Amino acid sequence: MKYGKAVRLPLIPVVGESLLSYLQHGRPPSSRQEVFLSAMPPFGPIQAPTVTAIITRRASAAGITPHTAGPHRFRHAFAVRMLKEGQPLKAIADLLGHRRLQTTFIYTKVDFQSLSAVPLEWPEDRP
Repeated sequence: MKYGKAVRLPLIPVVGESLLSYLQHGRPPSSRQEVFLSAMPPFGPIQAPTVTAIITRRASAAGITPHTAGPHRFRHAFAVRMLKEGQPLKAIADLLGHRRLQTTFIYTKVDFQSLSAVPLEWPEDRP
């Protein structure tokens, strides 16, 4: 959820199966509505610094430098991949929960100065 706007997307089967397994076997018993809870009592929702620490630790173990390992790297990689696959910026912005396309430009690292040098097709004159 971004800016109070929920974005609902389908899960690929392996992610859905992992999520179901976590809910059935890994999630601590709790009346909390949040899906992901801390592994230690009092079993509250996982906070942003915890997510960053987990990603940094796992990335470091995988040999990825910590300065590139924060959670926003996933958003950036997702946006770049969509852009490379030809998705329009508006669709990427919607999926990332952005209100303004300028915010999406930051994630996709679009080099508009270089793009402006690319010639555009000239429309044919029609009588």
